[in-house]
Amino acid sequence: MRQYGPGNPLVLSHIPKTAGTSLTAALVDALQPEVFAHGMDQSLAGGYDRFDQFDAKTREWMYLSPDELPADATLVAGHIGPATTLGRFPHADHITFLRNPEVRVLSQWMHLRALTEFDIRRWGPGAGAVRIGWGSLRQYLEHEQVAPNNDNTIARFLAWPHDAMPGNDFIAESDDEAVLEAARARLDAMAHVDLVENTGFVADFATWLGRPLSEARLNERAFIPKKMRPDFDAELDASTRELMAYRTRIDRRLWQHVADRVLPGQDHQAILDASLGRAVGRYVDSFDNPVPWRRPVRNAVAFLYNSWVR
Repeated sequence: MRQYGPGNPLVLSHIPKTAGTSLTAALVDALQPEVFAHGMDQSLAGGYDRFDQFDAKTREWMYLSPDELPADATLVAGHIGPATTLGRFPHADHITFLRNPEVRVLSQWMHLRALTEFDIRRWGPGAGAVRIGWGSLRQYLEHEQVAPNNDNTIARFLAWPHDAMPGNDFIAESDDEAVLEAARARLDAMAHVDLVENTGFVADFATWLGRPLSEARLNERAFIPKKMRPDFDAELDASTRELMAYRTRIDRRLWQHVADRVLPGQDHQAILDASLGRAVGRYVDSFDNPVPWRRPVRNAVAFLYNSWVR
């Protein structure tokens, strides 16, 4: 059984929208870490550097350099790129999980559509990136300002910092191989890597860890405001699907690289197609069967705030 102590943590490199929130909760329950570092770094911030305009509570979640991570951490998790965690803990066990890149992009877009002005009121200039997600899926995929989250995000997160990855712009095709090589090298150096599409990924991870884990659930948004619920038939037309495939071209090769190892002999394209269909189905079902609103006082305040800012 692996032991993780001060300065020798387990590091979950959480690529956004890959079930990392559920896995983090399972790890906290299993490991009971004495010092838990959780947050994000600049790996997916693009050219944004105005973190001083975040409110104090939000800024506490940011690790802008390896030295800001607590040296005695026993578990590290969050959207913290491997470059940052390796800079602080070069001998730590790093783990990560990949997801169908098109489903990951769709989940990211839907996550933004679930947020309101009230939710982003403390984000300063960074709130503008959220509002871009309130347009169509195609508009989201075409917008350079959110390139870190719509353009080969898996590769960006793993390979950051890399000269071939511009801040708020798309990766040039001529740089695909360089970015792919850097990202794949980071993956291959990790202690454990798997795919969300592997139905046994939680059990396999528990076996690797040597401890039982509670079952992970995808952190899908349970409630999307009515005006933000898209018509997927219209949003996922042929031209948008083509653009989404292009925006995830490097990530697809990384997914395939892992699938060759963890899902040998299986029809990988069928797995990808089925996972996209399931994702859309979950969203449509959530529109038809929305969960009841909780925290009524907060929701009332949020409703009034959103009405006022409009």
